[in-house]
Amino acid sequence: MAETPASAAALKTVTLVSSDGERFEIAESSAKQSITIGNIIDDGCCDASIPVPNVTGKVLTKVIEYLKNHGGGGGDAEKKEKDDELVSAPVPVLLDYILAANYLDIKGLVDLVAQEIADSMKDKSPEWVRSEFNIENDYTPEEEEAVKSHFAWAF
Repeated sequence: MAETPASAAALKTVTLVSSDGERFEIAESSAKQSITIGNIIDDGCCDASIPVPNVTGKVLTKVIEYLKNHGGGGGDAEKKEKDDELVSAPVPVLLDYILAANYLDIKGLVDLVAQEIADSMKDKSPEWVRSEFNIENDYTPEEEEAVKSHFAWAF
């Protein structure tokens, strides 16, 4: 049975190399969901492999799972279940995911992780947010009190 051009394209793969040297083979059609990787492929610059210098192997594994999940096939319920599993990670891990998704220009993943981070902050105190995101409080007690009184509706 002869392959059609469409089926040959679906079988074509690219190799991504993480910042720590791990290699991942992924279908080109899935990889092209990343605008960054898609541009590299379209420019013909991926003869051997595509380096992804800002993303570790551990994070790239999850990004690739997302790309495969959203690369076609599967129902919406199945995609949502896998997405929910992906974003059930702690906030520091979610921050790694969003940095990778932003670097690779994967809008759907950026939106998914950003929404999860926003939901995790909902109804939390400024102290909780500072603690969870390792944000140093650079306000003096007087400045903080002035902000709280000026924006009392937010507290």
